Amino acid sequence: MALKNEFSKDKPLLTTSVVANMLGITPDRLRTYDAEKLIKTHRIKTGEVQKRLYSQYDVEWLQCLRILVKKHKMSISSIKFLLQVMYKNPKIQLPQNEIGEVLVEMSQNPNFKDIVRNF
Repeated sequence: MALKNEFSKDKPLLTTSVVANMLGITPDRLRTYDAEKLIKTHRIKTGEVQKRLYSQYDVEWLQCLRILVKKHKMSISSIKFLLQVMYKNPKIQLPQNEIGEVLVEMSQNPNFKDIVRNF
């Protein structure tokens, strides 16, 4: 008997604290990315508290975001601008460097269109 794949990459299963720990950042930083609309979190209500949950695709998106912010010292507004340009011009030629590679990876993430449309 084959088991169903209950844990697909788009299923939101990871909590804010788990994802923050995976990325080496604080939960507040994740909430900032959510407030800036750089990530579209999935929310569930548990009792009177609302929790944010993240999928594997969300984590991959956030890893790319962290590379641009931490390693390449890009601001949130510059990342938003680049992502909007890529969204509006899908055939744009990106630089042949790590920043270009990260941006391509982000554009191939299933979250790309939903996130960029909400800026």
